[in-house]
Amino acid sequence: MSKNVEVLIRAGKETELFRPRGMETPEVRQPSIHIDPIVQEEEAKLVQRVFLLPAYETPHVVVFYRVGDIDGGVGICARAGQNLANQTGSSVCMVEGDLHSPSLHEYFGIDNFRGLTDAALDPGPIRDFVHSLPGSNLSVLTGGSRCGEGQTLWKSERMRSRLAELRAEYSYVLVDGPQLSKHFDAMLLGQMADGVILILESRVTRRETARTAKENLAAANVKILGAVLNNHTFPIPETLYRRV
Repeated sequence: MSKNVEVLIRAGKETELFRPRGMETPEVRQPSIHIDPIVQEEEAKLVQRVFLLPAYETPHVVVFYRVGDIDGGVGICARAGQNLANQTGSSVCMVEGDLHSPSLHEYFGIDNFRGLTDAALDPGPIRDFVHSLPGSNLSVLTGGSRCGEGQTLWKSERMRSRLAELRAEYSYVLVDGPQLSKHFDAMLLGQMADGVILILESRVTRRETARTAKENLAAANVKILGAVLNNHTFPIPETLYRRV
């Protein structure tokens, strides 16, 4: 049976992929996109495993990283936020973390004139920069008008302060991060979060690239919470999962 999204890391398990080989404001709308029911089920399971299973410490700020060129990575992150908001009834804020190539505003059909980069440079409470989706407990913080300054901003104490504000204001903060291997600031973002989820593309993301990403995150003391394999056309056999 076809699956476009496959959860690769389950509670307490690690996939073979990470092992070396022999490894309005303008009117705000929620997007109307047809998602295969099987994909919906897998994405709902991802949210349950990462956020809702009993654990010593539940993550509240999570970054979704793309490992390689990913088709639809922003959608995986955004739908995780929608699933989390629907399943918990708690406040969830989606944040644009890819300031090199912002796309979260396009997914939700909102403007990008005032967002995270503006909040990092301008005064005012963080909620002044956030779009609240009508009839929903989901909010969106776009990249904003100064995304060109993003690489410098991630290193600033002001950006850390704004993320701490988001943590205090919302029950969950999900960040759509940049491509992990391309940008140095991606690692800085992960260090500010409780953990990260890796998005890999079937038949595109190389095993060695995935393993290197895992090792670099571990070296930076960034916790990997899980991973998904995008556009996967057949189930991963249960025998490929191994305990960490």
